[in-house]
Amino acid sequence: MPASRTRRTTAAVARGFAAIAGHDRAISILRAHQRAGRLAHAYCLIGEEAIGKTAVARALAEELLLGDGQPSRLEVHPDFWSDDRPEAISIDELRFHPERGAPTHEQSLQQFLSLKPFVAPLRVALLANAERMTEQAQNCLLKTLEEPPPNTVLLLTTAYPDHLLPTCLSRCQLISFSPVGRPAMADFVKARQPTVAEAEADALVGLAHGRPGWAARALSDRDWVVRMERWAEQLAALAFEDVDGVLTFAGRFGQGPQAEMRLVAADALRGFTAFLRDAMLLQAGVLSPMPSERKSALETWSARVPADHIRASLAAAQRTQLLIDQNVNPRLAMEVMLLDLRVRRPL
Repeated sequence: MPASRTRRTTAAVARGFAAIAGHDRAISILRAHQRAGRLAHAYCLIGEEAIGKTAVARALAEELLLGDGQPSRLEVHPDFWSDDRPEAISIDELRFHPERGAPTHEQSLQQFLSLKPFVAPLRVALLANAERMTEQAQNCLLKTLEEPPPNTVLLLTTAYPDHLLPTCLSRCQLISFSPVGRPAMADFVKARQPTVAEAEADALVGLAHGRPGWAARALSDRDWVVRMERWAEQLAALAFEDVDGVLTFAGRFGQGPQAEMRLVAADALRGFTAFLRDAMLLQAGVLSPMPSERKSALETWSARVPADHIRASLAAAQRTQLLIDQNVNPRLAMEVMLLDLRVRRPL
């Protein structure tokens, strides 16, 4: 008797806007533009890091490009171009005739947008974390924003709109993102990992501060969370260190190829920025519930620094990240920031 075959059924994977947690306002704007056939030639999605800007941008691309008769994934779609790397964006990745070719892409951004759509009605390009562009690269992009090719949509995302040229921003449809509410974040965490313990899920939601991207990264890489906490603890302690101690610590950002050290410094700054943000919320009396150890560390550190130190430190950390993105030596950039942020002891 022949063996019976069991038919395997696979759960449908949500894609497009259906896969996004929260951000109803931004999605409703994009849906309205899509349905009316009045999509802007360029959008710039603005919001803090890991809040979901790139996820929404990719969801829009899926809505526009995937469907009957189309490839099943953006990664293999000939009418989709994406740059979501942590490294700085070279001008050769953007301009129409790269001097040395586009090192990371088969075509530069302007070459890609200049071609007619291959299988879809239009071409979509995503440039995530657009603040990685140097001023020279932004000026190169400006021509595309001023004279967009037909049947194209360019999606930019940034957590630092003040790091982009006003002329670039003024030629994009700007959409701002707000943190996702706690109930939606709790649902997001449970949907991503149904087996996570209730206490751990609550802790993650508290630390995420309405950022689904942060929660997703934390769920998939627990070592990353530990690393962020360690960086935050170490950099915060340097506020009370002497000059030699600061310089010795900053030296670790020069112990390898500069490209690698930029990534290490970016990790350190993310951990430090998250700590400073929580300290600022604590100072304002609006800190969300979070693990008691984290809250105790914030209270102890905040009590030892001047009232304006937290805000100045947060601004300096964001400025240092921009400098490192623009290829400033990471060791020197971290040295300057950490020396400036030392709490001066009375003589």
